[in-house]
Amino acid sequence: MSYENIELHDAILKSTSVNYVAKTVALEIDYYPTEKTKQRVSATFKFSGVSDYNENSNLKELFIHSKVGGNISYWVPALKAGTTYFYLARGFISITAKSIVVANHA
Repeated sequence: MSYENIELHDAILKSTSVNYVAKTVALEIDYYPTEKTKQRVSATFKFSGVSDYNENSNLKELFIHSKVGGNISYWVPALKAGTTYFYLARGFISITAKSIVVANHA
């Protein structure tokens, strides 16, 4: 499945990692691979060639929503190089990057 088809409604953002020297951002996210799946899978969403990163989040709300449903409402991924938007419970993240790679964890 290509990343553009991943649905992040009710996904859980677990962590973010920004490497200013390498110009990368990595988000650890647990998401449902299909609408009918009952268990989330863990994945790293890695952005390379990052030129802009913005986050406005309420950590208390992210924690609370991670326990009841999910703390990601939805996302709008860039289809190629461009800006990707994550809409969170009481916040957002925007990342302008040259590429996105999603790696599911076993």
